[in-house]
Amino acid sequence: MDNLFDLNNISDIPAEIKQELNRDSFAEQILELFNIANRELNVDEVTVGYYRKFNEIKTKRQIMTKLYNMAKESYPAIESVPGRKGVYRKKRNGNQDLFQTPFSSTTQI
Repeated sequence: MDNLFDLNNISDIPAEIKQELNRDSFAEQILELFNIANRELNVDEVTVGYYRKFNEIKTKRQIMTKLYNMAKESYPAIESVPGRKGVYRKKRNGNQDLFQTPFSSTTQI
């Protein structure tokens, strides 16, 4: 284990403990969209995809704020694409994703 406190990969944690962790379902749903797309997404694409997938209305501002905050976490699962305003992608470590289980423990909107 690279980091004892990394919350992005909790695949080794028993289900009983996972259930008690603070989970950010909004962030998990956004990460699911990136997993489905398997490419860079802009804020508009995430906003439309979020509504179509989860049938829940989130404003563009809510999506934009969440994406920004997710990219600024200690162990971010996504990152902004340099030189492309409002475009994000899954953070990668070589050819491997940094996260295996969508999880974020910080900001809620």
